[in-house]
Amino acid sequence: MLTVTAGSARRLGRFRPDSRRGRKERRGRLGGSSIAAVIGKSPWTSPYSEWCLQKGLIQPEPPTEAQQRGHYLEPGILAWFKDQHPEFRVRRGGTYVHVARDYQLCSPDALCWQDGVLVEGVEIKTDADAYGSGWGRPGTAEVPIYYRVQVVWYMDAFGVKRWRIALLDGRLQFREYVIEYDPAEAALLRDAAEDFLASVFWDEMPELDDHPATYITVRKLHPKIDPEASVQLPGELAADLHAAVLGADEAEKHKRHVLARVGDYMGLARRAVHNGRQYAIRQLAANGVPYVKPDPHLDKTPPPDTANEKTTEEAA
Repeated sequence: MLTVTAGSARRLGRFRPDSRRGRKERRGRLGGSSIAAVIGKSPWTSPYSEWCLQKGLIQPEPPTEAQQRGHYLEPGILAWFKDQHPEFRVRRGGTYVHVARDYQLCSPDALCWQDGVLVEGVEIKTDADAYGSGWGRPGTAEVPIYYRVQVVWYMDAFGVKRWRIALLDGRLQFREYVIEYDPAEAALLRDAAEDFLASVFWDEMPELDDHPATYITVRKLHPKIDPEASVQLPGELAADLHAAVLGADEAEKHKRHVLARVGDYMGLARRAVHNGRQYAIRQLAANGVPYVKPDPHLDKTPPPDTANEKTTEEAA
């Protein structure tokens, strides 16, 4: 069933998101995974990394092994779903945008029709840890928040009241979940999307956070190292790095946040110093992307006296 429109969405075609056309069509638009990142609910992408993707400052990460596995398993899971729902005429999806909100992009796995009318949609998922990662009882709406955000975004774009998720879990068992449309939730997502896209237009970069994707993005933004360059870390940033390096394991997220800030401040420089002492260097990882390495002797360095530095600056 090839239609120009489906519900309140307009079809763009069918193409891979990582293809040249896919990247072109996604520019200035937010899909289901992107809107989860915008509101800070994606485990894979942060508002900062999504912003840099939208600006074309970095390239998307290649598909993970789990994503590739899900791609290969998708036809089989969809066949199971069709067998469970003979009342639907289930057809593979494509890429769509809302007819009036061109920024609202959707790439549903499949759409469900009855008598030529779009009534529901379905997303295909695999999760090897589906017994401990946000999935509840089959038949409920108890799904990980980032998947809920995705399907609410789709329901809002297509103008349907229900979306289903067909899951193959780590025990090779099929499960189905049913999410009902919430207009208040959808309105919040639209508001967040419009604010985010406005920030892209006005070059208002989001603040750095402790998300793993943010640190990876900072590293990508500065792909080269100037071996002769060094920067003087401000006292507050030097103190934060010192505390993060010496902190306990439970402070890992804080440490990642600090390393992102340090890497952003260093730019292309190789060394970061404070009061004549080396605090960090940037060096190449195995994949060729620089990362920030705190000085191994930082534990023997007294923490910066930021209070005295502020007093000195004020006196000057």
